Amino acid sequence: MHHQITLQKYALLILCMAAGMVDLIGYLALGHVLTANMTGNIVLLGIAIARAQEFVVLRSLIALIGFIIGNAIAARMIGWGRSESGWTKRITTVFVVESSLLLFFAVAMISPYAEQLSYLLILVLAAAMGIQTTAARRIGIAGISTTVLTNNLAAVVEDTVSIMYRMRHTSAKSLFKSLSGDVYLRAGAVLIYLVGIVAAALLFQHWPLISVWIPVLLVGGITLYARTQFSDVRDTTSGS
Repeated sequence: MHHQITLQKYALLILCMAAGMVDLIGYLALGHVLTANMTGNIVLLGIAIARAQEFVVLRSLIALIGFIIGNAIAARMIGWGRSESGWTKRITTVFVVESSLLLFFAVAMISPYAEQLSYLLILVLAAAMGIQTTAARRIGIAGISTTVLTNNLAAVVEDTVSIMYRMRHTSAKSLFKSLSGDVYLRAGAVLIYLVGIVAAALLFQHWPLISVWIPVLLVGGITLYARTQFSDVRDTTSGS
C-alpha cells in the first residue's frame, strides 16, 4: 500500500506538468484563454466584459462551461466511493476519458480545420482539465490540485512558515529529517507546474504541432500505468 501511495504522488506531479502545458497551449493557440486555471480565466472574462470584447468573452465562457462539464462528468463517473489509497478503478476510467479528449484535441489541432474548430477545441480542452481536477481532488493526496496553482502555492507558503517557526526550537538537520513527504510534494507540484509551462512555451515556439502531443503522452502514460499498478484498488462504497 505504501508503495502504491508513493507511485500516486509521482503520478500527480506529472499531471501537474500536463496541466501547466495545457494552460500555455490554450493561451497561445486558442486566443488567450486559460483552460486549466479557472481563476485566471474568470479574471480574463471579467476584463473582457468590462472592455466589451465579445469574442474574448465567448472564449472564456466556453472554457468555463467546458471545465464545469468536465467536473460534472468526473464526479458522476467516480461517484462517492473511497478507497484506502484514494486512487480507485473509477478514477483510472476517468483518466481514460481525459486522455481521449486530449487525443481528440491534438488530432484536431494538426488538422486543416483547427481554426474553424477553435471553440470546440476550447470546450474539449477545458472539459479535460475539469475531469482531471475532480479526479485529483478525489485522490486527495497532500491537498494537491493539479490545475489550481493558487491552492498549491498557499500550502507551500504555510509549510514554509511552519518550518521557519520550528527552526527556532530545533536544529535544521533534525527539522528537515522530520518533515513529511507531503511538504516536499506540495513544493514539487508548484515547481513542476512551472516547468510544464516553460517547456510548453519553448516547444510551442519552435514545434507548435509537436507540443500539443506532450500532454496526451503524459496523461495517457499515467492512465496506462494506473491500469496496471492500481488495478486492485476498489471503492469501499457505491457511487450511485
